[in-house]
Amino acid sequence: MRTIKLPLDNDLRKQSIIDATVQHALTKGFHKASMNEIAKSAELSVGQIYRYFAHKDDIICALVEQFTQRKLQFMASFFDKKDWLDRHFTESNLDNNHMRIMHAEIKAEAARNPVISKIYTESHKRLKEGAITIMKQLYPTMDKNEAMARIEMLITLKEGLLVRWDFQPRPFSKEMRQMYNQILDTILPD
Repeated sequence: MRTIKLPLDNDLRKQSIIDATVQHALTKGFHKASMNEIAKSAELSVGQIYRYFAHKDDIICALVEQFTQRKLQFMASFFDKKDWLDRHFTESNLDNNHMRIMHAEIKAEAARNPVISKIYTESHKRLKEGAITIMKQLYPTMDKNEAMARIEMLITLKEGLLVRWDFQPRPFSKEMRQMYNQILDTILPD
């Protein structure tokens, strides 16, 4: 029995292309992910991809926008100290591992590609504004400069842990948990 593929709507096709790009970027990086491979994984022709994205940079920009939206959606939980290490750094959190790799890939691409650099910088500004808004809600008497300093420290803590992912002993020892909790209490006081 032959199956008939129904045409996908534009949003689903775009997402299929983005997902295929992520799949290849996770294993070989954006530079080595060819449009032919992306098209094959998305079950489209290269020509069909170009109906939705003018070039690979546009796909990466769409991916950065999705990551930005996702981070904005979950930003409030980023400032919740309860079980912070476990929520962000569990071994079984495959999604976190993919995010770690994609963050590194996007950052590397932004360092060499002005188009990606621009959207990456804009994303950072939007995330910073969202974080400041949340910090001001949590700590109404805190001025903007102090809020920004605390945000930067929390981001540095998370990104440092992600960069050192392969070298962090897991599960975290009692001593490591105690140290991180002390740092979190300093950054996010009760």
